Amino acid sequence: MESPEKETDRIGEEFDADACDFCDRYKRRGLSKSSRLLLDFILNEGAQDKTVVDLGCGAGGFSVELLKKGAASAIGVDLSPKMVEAAGELVRVSGFENRAKFQVGNAAEAELPPSDIVIIDKVLCCYSNWRPLLKNAIDAGRAMVGFIVPRDQGLAKWPFRIGVRVVNFFQKRRGKIMFYLHPLDVLDRTLQDSGFTQQKSQGSRLWLVFLYTRPPTTRA
Repeated sequence: MESPEKETDRIGEEFDADACDFCDRYKRRGLSKSSRLLLDFILNEGAQDKTVVDLGCGAGGFSVELLKKGAASAIGVDLSPKMVEAAGELVRVSGFENRAKFQVGNAAEAELPPSDIVIIDKVLCCYSNWRPLLKNAIDAGRAMVGFIVPRDQGLAKWPFRIGVRVVNFFQKRRGKIMFYLHPLDVLDRTLQDSGFTQQKSQGSRLWLVFLYTRPPTTRA
């Protein structure tokens, strides 16, 4: 297995190449179906005047949608400089440049401000070791942690795992990033041990969407 440093370098390089496509896709079609589900979960809990941290923010679409719905501010962290550049341009043209800041960094290690909402949209599956990333999210999250992971559950579990193995075989041969399936029960227990409760969950075709919340009395 490659070192964490090489893994994160590879992620940043690969998403650098995709930054324009991600940004153009958001401008044409908005958020993906699974991301819209997570957005709806958060809006049902309330985003007005909330502070947001978006880990693995990509081209910034999720942050922009929350700002449109009244979030007070958003901070995004991504391994890809090109993604961060695209996110900065997106908030500028959307009129939110004074309420959003994006920076290059490893979301598992970056120093994050305490925030009401923490987003991890299809990012955990890029990390072979999910624990530092989730811990950083938990430490920053005052009220909500929302994340999206591959649909490793139910009747589709084993066919999905076989499919991921096949994809990873070719990804490795091409020197591309790998996709990791992490134990959902351990993710759940880690969040519960930190005072969070699973508020909502729902699956899309390829993804599982989760929102965890904790009451103000348990905030750090």
